[in-house]
Amino acid sequence: MLLSKKELFDCNPPFLIKFANGKWSLAVKISILNNNIKLLIVQTENGELLKRYFEISEPPFYVGAEVWELEYGSVLMTLNHPSLDNHPAKKLWEKWNFNNKEVNKD
Repeated sequence: MLLSKKELFDCNPPFLIKFANGKWSLAVKISILNNNIKLLIVQTENGELLKRYFEISEPPFYVGAEVWELEYGSVLMTLNHPSLDNHPAKKLWEKWNFNNKEVNKD
């Protein structure tokens, strides 16, 4: 049993989303839209940074250690953990953050 529940909005980006099919994406911003959680997702294609939005309609379930279960077997976790230092999403975050310093402003 969890002693405490950590809210998703209490954590700072970047976030790693792992989908049930094994694929992953980098989430660089989280907001609320019409009572849904809206994630700004960054990916690369042919060396270009692409962004898209992904909406979550049901509340994420906090598992622990800054990991949340999402709908359809997906998991959202902070990328700010030493165990993910060598994950390709970390390099993508560095590239995004370098090119878009205003991403953390609101």
